[in-house]
Amino acid sequence: MSAGSTPEFASINPPGPLHIAHGRGTILGDSICRVLEFTGHAVQREYYVNSDNTQTRKFGASVYARLHGEEPPEGGYTGDYVTELAEMAHHDLPDIEKLSEEEAEPKLRMYALAKMVEQIKATVARLGVRYDEWFWENKLWEAGLPQKGIERLRAAGYLKEKDGALWFGDPADQEEEDRVVIRSNGQPTYFASDLGYLLSRFEQRGYQRVIEVWGADHHGYVPRMKSAIAALGFDPEKLVIILHQMVNLKEGATRSGQKVKMSKRAGRFVTLDELIDRVGSDAVRYFYLLRSPDTTIEFDLELAVTQGNENPVYYAQYAHARLTNVEAAASEHHAQLPVQADVQLLVHPWELDVARQLAFWPDVVEDATAMLEPHRIPYYVHDLATAVHRFYHAGNAQSEHRVVVDDPKLTRARLELCRAARHTLKTALDLMGVSAPERM
Repeated sequence: MSAGSTPEFASINPPGPLHIAHGRGTILGDSICRVLEFTGHAVQREYYVNSDNTQTRKFGASVYARLHGEEPPEGGYTGDYVTELAEMAHHDLPDIEKLSEEEAEPKLRMYALAKMVEQIKATVARLGVRYDEWFWENKLWEAGLPQKGIERLRAAGYLKEKDGALWFGDPADQEEEDRVVIRSNGQPTYFASDLGYLLSRFEQRGYQRVIEVWGADHHGYVPRMKSAIAALGFDPEKLVIILHQMVNLKEGATRSGQKVKMSKRAGRFVTLDELIDRVGSDAVRYFYLLRSPDTTIEFDLELAVTQGNENPVYYAQYAHARLTNVEAAASEHHAQLPVQADVQLLVHPWELDVARQLAFWPDVVEDATAMLEPHRIPYYVHDLATAVHRFYHAGNAQSEHRVVVDDPKLTRARLELCRAARHTLKTALDLMGVSAPERM
């Protein structure tokens, strides 16, 4: 693939499992991809696997320490999963414990990172997320791309040596703080790898646009990346960076009066797997998309498992199930209906309201695509579901307003409206990665 967009999202440092904050970036990035693909864009989903930096080396050192029954180094990783990884490495890497730390750490690091990537793959798969490429950082250095980027910046006058380290700075922008590219000890920073990754995507693979989905705590990195891409000779507008705020769990009393509790087996955070176990993938995806990225999410655990209209997931899915049920009832009541639907027979406000919502759908998709704002989809789904429930309740209140009536022409017209609403609801839920059940 040599063109199109390459969204890169949820690419956390793999020394730890995905937690609930990472889930937001995962769902946001995947939904952006779904909307882009639906509107005809070429998309390459990518997960960038950090494998050659300070944090991953600390991870390798932590596994080495646990392998020898010792405590991880300062700033290392202390979760139980690190001990489990050390035990697996002992079994899978014969005589690894006999090597010095200098020899063993790179092997343990890559082994443990590969195991963590397997876990991340399994977690995102539960949410219906797939990646086209798991791009390992070390591939950049093996291909010489960061080195090429550094030399290009040096030739253009963007690099300078200070305090034994190599720094990046835009001579034309005195307000932007200089950033270290190579530390005084000779170790490259994240930024050095990022230079190579930019070259990989824009120059080597020829993408027209790169979309990055980051947590809001990376906001300070945005101007640096924009400066870097310009210094490398590319259009900064082709690098789109979307920041999202944090996720907080709201724990409350359940209907039985017991408190909702989430375990924290990983130590200091709730894993994404634990959240999926608790509320299901549909609720996770729907709730994460209910707010714009610049708004903090309060994830209501009790609400997410409630089977009632106050739960937006249940509300939307129930509307789809009702529409499916109506079609089944029509085929049982009428042996044959007119081939063509006379929609001019639809005159009641609740019928016209459904039709009006359906007319909004193309604009909603267009705006969500152009602005890379998939949260517009659940807003629309709620409005359409509200119109559908009103339409359905009108028939419950008075039988002549039901979809299936004795008049085959009127039944056919109302059935056409139901089919259009069901198809649109299912399409919208698909773009969110949420199922559209036929029975509830």
